[in-house]
Amino acid sequence: MEKTQIIKYLHHSENLNQESLEKTRALTADFPWFQTGWMLYLKNLKKINSPEFENVLKKVAVMVPDRKQLYKFLNNEISFEMIGEINPQDNNLYRLEDEKIYTDGNSLIDRFLRSDHHGFKREPGVVTSVETSGDKPVIEKSVSEDEELVTETLANIYYSQKNYDKALSAYKKLSLKYPEKSIYFASRIKEIEVIKNNN
Repeated sequence: MEKTQIIKYLHHSENLNQESLEKTRALTADFPWFQTGWMLYLKNLKKINSPEFENVLKKVAVMVPDRKQLYKFLNNEISFEMIGEINPQDNNLYRLEDEKIYTDGNSLIDRFLRSDHHGFKREPGVVTSVETSGDKPVIEKSVSEDEELVTETLANIYYSQKNYDKALSAYKKLSLKYPEKSIYFASRIKEIEVIKNNN
């Protein structure tokens, strides 16, 4: 489909019919990332009351960034306004006329960027310590180990790090937690105690 044809269909969607359906379908097949082409194809399906409309709508709704704008386009509430040279390789060939809502500076991001906030800065030379913050119990609790989270992998990591006290403790907990493997854990405990006593 030529660019003049695409422009014609965008501005005069009432011209979409059974004949144009194959052209818009070919456009989406040739350029599957071209959102405007998908929207035209979807509008064409709606115009001819095609049973495929619902399935294609699900696919296109995911591709289009603003579903409200898609709804308005499909229901002839808004039209397209050209923002550059037509090129199906470009994803953003057209924008919906109603989209100026997002460019007038009222969006949350635009308001933040216009504000005088330049991030949070720490005063130079001011040192905050954990002791003065009053959160010491929270920090101690976060560093402490939970009895239920002991696994054989954790015990093996302690052993490989030569942290024998923690490895012994972990294997003893595992022996109680999994009695069916207690013989294996007992042998690991003896092995670690021998290593620990030799060091």
